[in-house]
Amino acid sequence: MNKIEVLFVVQVFYRAGAERFAYEIDSALDKSKFNLTILCLEEKESISANWKERYYESRHEALGTKINFIDPFLENKNISIWEMIFHKITRRKFKRKKSKYNSSLFSYLNEFEIIHWMGEYTFIHSVPENIKKKSLIHSMSAKFQDARLYDLYDFDYPYHFISGFKQEDGEYSQFKNIKHTFFPLLMKINVKEKKWNFNEKSVKKIGIFTRLNKNKPLDPFFYAFQLLLDKMPNVELHVFGNGDPIIEEMTGYLERLGITEKVFFRGHQEDILETTINENIDLSWFQGYNNDRPAGYAGFDICTTGTPLICWDFFAKPFNPYNEIYPHFKNLNNFVDFSIEILNDKQKAESLSMSQFKDVLQTRNIDKYISVLENSYINSSKKNLENG
Repeated sequence: MNKIEVLFVVQVFYRAGAERFAYEIDSALDKSKFNLTILCLEEKESISANWKERYYESRHEALGTKINFIDPFLENKNISIWEMIFHKITRRKFKRKKSKYNSSLFSYLNEFEIIHWMGEYTFIHSVPENIKKKSLIHSMSAKFQDARLYDLYDFDYPYHFISGFKQEDGEYSQFKNIKHTFFPLLMKINVKEKKWNFNEKSVKKIGIFTRLNKNKPLDPFFYAFQLLLDKMPNVELHVFGNGDPIIEEMTGYLERLGITEKVFFRGHQEDILETTINENIDLSWFQGYNNDRPAGYAGFDICTTGTPLICWDFFAKPFNPYNEIYPHFKNLNNFVDFSIEILNDKQKAESLSMSQFKDVLQTRNIDKYISVLENSYINSSKKNLENG
């Protein structure tokens, strides 16, 4: 059987969740059945100042995956000297026009049997029909829950969506004829990483692993930490993650709450697993989603170490029942009281640790579930061939 030609379309290769998911899938795919290529929508020489490197680019290449950048498919973006002078004379703020894709992009996309859009897909309604029918649209984060993103979509068209959102999350409720493949965050798991032990030390550490960004708010955790210190003053909050806490307006919260001396911004960590154990983190606070799960890879990584984790629920109105494996809270006092229990009660902490570790092993092992995606590729390719 000939290999199925699959194209991943990704935004960037930096060390973030969607980029990691693309790599986890690449590393698990059966390459005897699929030939994978990646198209990156970032220009080759345009590397973000917030990141030192395109972390996953070399890792994909090490797997034998071919990578192309968007540059050859962009319209000429050069701005004439007269246009620049006009803006300077009239003191009008110059706005660079958004890059446009040229027609050769569609010819390129049409070379593949499957086009797997990895997170950046809000323009797919405008691509030609022959591209659209090959497209698997992967919704990788809650930001794609905003119904306004789909205003220009044809709600009667049979789009094929892939996501880790369950039916009750209601992401695609406006669509009438779509196919949805459930495929949650998955990863390679090393059971030897479970090294956490309950500590009887006098000073306890709570860890938050995130990316410092105004769109990933931490204010509920800061308010909770102030309340916790009133009841348990021997606790420190350590925030790990890429980004500047001043630029991202985090430090102002600490000053207003009077907790600056107890909160430490530790910056980007090369290895979350190693940091969690070496720093003796007693409890992890994490963003949660609809009483269901940690909202990101870092949460599951932490659980593989055995470190107990609890979530502040960022879903507007959670309606799932209380989650005993991944406890979620929407009330500051309840969140704080449960945190204090886990920090002080060895039996409860170890019980939570073990239940989370077992759940990750059972539900997040990509080698166990990659066949779901592979079968989706095969079935979609077969259907497209039959329909011409």
